[in-house]
Amino acid sequence: MTQAAEREFVPGQQAPKWALSLRLEDALLQLSAALRNAVFYGLSHSVTRSCIHRVSNELEQLLAEQSPITTHILDDQILYGTLPLCHTAGTLVPLAEDLKLRGVDSLSFVAGLETREMEAFLETLAADPASLKLAGGISRVMAQKSIIHIQVAEENLEDRPQSQRSSVEIYEDAVDTIKRTMTAVAQHGQIDAGQVRQAVEEMVALVLHDSAALLSLAAIKGWDQYLYQHSVNVCVFSMVFGCTLRLSEPEMVDLGMAAILHDVGKIFVPEQILGKPGPLTDAEWAILHSHPAMGAKMLVSTPGIPEVAPVVAFEHHIRHDYTGYPRLENLRPLHPYSHVVNIVDTYDALTTVRPYRPAIRPEHAVGWMLYAARGHFEPNLLTRFAAMMRMYPVGAVVRLSSGSWGLICGPSKQDPARPVVRLIVDPRGTIIQARRGISLAEREPDGSYKYTVTDCLQPVSRILPITEAVVR
Repeated sequence: MTQAAEREFVPGQQAPKWALSLRLEDALLQLSAALRNAVFYGLSHSVTRSCIHRVSNELEQLLAEQSPITTHILDDQILYGTLPLCHTAGTLVPLAEDLKLRGVDSLSFVAGLETREMEAFLETLAADPASLKLAGGISRVMAQKSIIHIQVAEENLEDRPQSQRSSVEIYEDAVDTIKRTMTAVAQHGQIDAGQVRQAVEEMVALVLHDSAALLSLAAIKGWDQYLYQHSVNVCVFSMVFGCTLRLSEPEMVDLGMAAILHDVGKIFVPEQILGKPGPLTDAEWAILHSHPAMGAKMLVSTPGIPEVAPVVAFEHHIRHDYTGYPRLENLRPLHPYSHVVNIVDTYDALTTVRPYRPAIRPEHAVGWMLYAARGHFEPNLLTRFAAMMRMYPVGAVVRLSSGSWGLICGPSKQDPARPVVRLIVDPRGTIIQARRGISLAEREPDGSYKYTVTDCLQPVSRILPITEAVVR
């Protein structure tokens, strides 16, 4: 707030809109922190309850001056009237994305808000987005919990054509399609490329309209249909990733078909190997390692399949540093789509329960990929994927809650999702000569993190050109 602006504000009068917006932003930051703690620790944890108490007090004071207070969610921004709440340099983006993911277009607070309602609202926001959709939407769930003084307006679907199907229907049909495809390959050695293309094109249309809907469904992991759901999930994440790479719609269809069919060769691997809870023998590893070549052979002879699909099926386990399989006698550049599917395939596999290991939390999976295994992945694309998943790559410059600026330099031992930062500028803007590293995994006595990232400057990177595929 400038000195001139401070002189214009007269105590006892209603605060101007810009002043209310700053206080509202503080309250929403507390709400965002409360939501994160509710997800990690639960509503009853002392850290969460402390956040709930603070946000309730902040909103109570604001609502005593003005009621209702309404915000709108536009992409990854929260607006108060026409004023974007951006004073804290992007720290509200996760909250905006959480709200948008649950179909919220606007969020209003009304005088009389009770702590009980805030707790119930946080419990609703912490629920899986797909579960909220299946329960009739966030408004209906809030009404069932008697949340009166917090109100949401959901996305208006009245203009949606009657023929357009829901995201749940599109996702489930894609799983059924890939299941039928795998069965047909096993029984007859044939693929209906038309059916696969139709499923992918429908998902591309939904990704371009509402990627959050499919991403939320892809986050629900099933045990009994792992191979089919994994194929569809890799397809969904690859296409959403393709959006961030500015692929055209036809390119996204080709990428989607390559991604959904990347593991088609696994249909030739016995189930006792795929689902074995213990270590594989050398002979079993040899059989598993044959699936990329088997899948590529099947796809290359199938009419209607994009040329890139057998390339991706063959290359998606080779890895950027060529330490994967199958081994290449003559090293050559891998197709950019293979790099994309390699990243997404690894992420989805890590975040899914398997017979031989538990699932890894999404932020831990991305952290491991970024810091511990970054040589396996094309670095420019991995940086973009991490940014999409709101993680911080090595080399990124970040601002901390202390006001200092630092450089991400590697993983912490305690938590792969919270890296080590080398401080470079102190809160006063003075360059730090003896640069020391601090771990973002450090905690206060009450369990909260000692340092958090409030802003991030992504390192400039050159993205690989996405060129037309050539089968080699």
